[in-house]
Amino acid sequence: MAENRKYKLGDYEFNTEQEYREAAIDLKRIKELMAKYDISRPEQAKRILTTIQAHPETFRSPYGRKFVEKLEKAARKADQTTRNTAAARTPAGSGAGSPANTASGSAISPPSPEQTGTKKTKSRKPKLKKDGSTAKSNIQIFTMRNFVIGIIIIAGIVVFSLYGAKLFSFNNDSAGGNGDIKRTMITSYAKNQSELKARLYTYYFNVAGQPEDEAKNQAEKDIGNYALDLSERSVSGMSDSEIADVFKQLEEGGDIKNNSFVEPAAITVLKEKLFEAGISGNSSNGSDGETAMAAALNNMMLYQERMYYSLCHNYELLAFESEDSKAFAMDDMTAMFGEIIFDKDLSEEDKEGSFELLQKRGLIKDNQIVRFSTDPTASNLPELTPAIEISINKEAAKAYRCSMISYAPAASVFYEFHSDNESGYLCFRNNGTNTKYVQLDKDTTVTVQGDFFMVIGSDITRGEWFYHKQSIGLLLDGSQDSLISYVYDLTH
Repeated sequence: MAENRKYKLGDYEFNTEQEYREAAIDLKRIKELMAKYDISRPEQAKRILTTIQAHPETFRSPYGRKFVEKLEKAARKADQTTRNTAAARTPAGSGAGSPANTASGSAISPPSPEQTGTKKTKSRKPKLKKDGSTAKSNIQIFTMRNFVIGIIIIAGIVVFSLYGAKLFSFNNDSAGGNGDIKRTMITSYAKNQSELKARLYTYYFNVAGQPEDEAKNQAEKDIGNYALDLSERSVSGMSDSEIADVFKQLEEGGDIKNNSFVEPAAITVLKEKLFEAGISGNSSNGSDGETAMAAALNNMMLYQERMYYSLCHNYELLAFESEDSKAFAMDDMTAMFGEIIFDKDLSEEDKEGSFELLQKRGLIKDNQIVRFSTDPTASNLPELTPAIEISINKEAAKAYRCSMISYAPAASVFYEFHSDNESGYLCFRNNGTNTKYVQLDKDTTVTVQGDFFMVIGSDITRGEWFYHKQSIGLLLDGSQDSLISYVYDLTH
């Protein structure tokens, strides 16, 4: 059975490589925004959110959507703060209630004596002040405190009328807003170029084997596919006018459209090339001055060598001569790796070719060897339970304890089995050509999967195997009367 490949990044798992890469891009954008802005401050969160809403394609992954939700939550706080401030500034007598009664947003009148049931004898007539005015309540309208507050409000209105347009103009790049966004975008643009140039140099020097100067020149030439090369420039030292000029050049060059990055097609091709080479984000070398390519190939050689000699030993356990064991082992190695390098003295050109082939087979990724799955069923090989029953040519079935001793993915799997009186070894190979069939009954035909070898004491059994419903069927000298059955009840 084929193994469904998954891509995991942080807390999320993705079904396709494209989804994984979009999530990685979103995380990088989020990191850059959080480095530039404090999103816990509602006004800054709202500013970022406004830009994102104008360009909904900015984020495409669960990480991006989660970040937008966080911004929306912070922006709601900004809106609430604005509403509270407006309510607090409403003048007395404007219909919003007196200062003592604005908590609910409307005026609250005291109940009348008729409503409360109090006696009218307790009410007092309004007193006349010395100036002849009538006091309708105990709240004093004109106090020194209210006079000072009024002066402050008037002064604020005057200042705002004079300087508000300059303080809050979103068209003024030097006053935050668009200026900050442009600076952030150009900083990201330059940083991405610098990182890409380093990875391109690593590719040409470590993988392609070019001399240092040639690798450097080629990397610089590739960066020339952008509208501008900012990989060696310090954006932090640029003035606002320089930022505006660079931003304009990037727009005219097509690298920025509608305040969003547009990656040149040639750069996309280069990044795909780096990804396939396993250095999309990895530029490290091996130990003692080894290049990344050499380190990966040396590790692969050791891995293949251990696998090869293990297979040779296991075939010898099945009573094969040394030469036959080596031949079987080499067949298995070819099925697994395609490119066998552990016994070769590779030239630089051979190393590059082997490296590329092993990458295409998914056996080297990010300059690291990829170990095979430990699940035999992933390669359509049987995974036997700790107990089995073996019946040869319709003889009475015998029960054995069974354990896997070696597994060569897409090639073979070996088991050791034993009872109180005897022990032996089993091997199932996945070398069938899918052209040989077994008729189980009039309605069911199955494919022969490959070679089968078994040794019990001095008895040697060799034939082919196939799946027989819940058992393993054995084809021995044309007869299909032999079975290996799984035993699920371990007390059997």
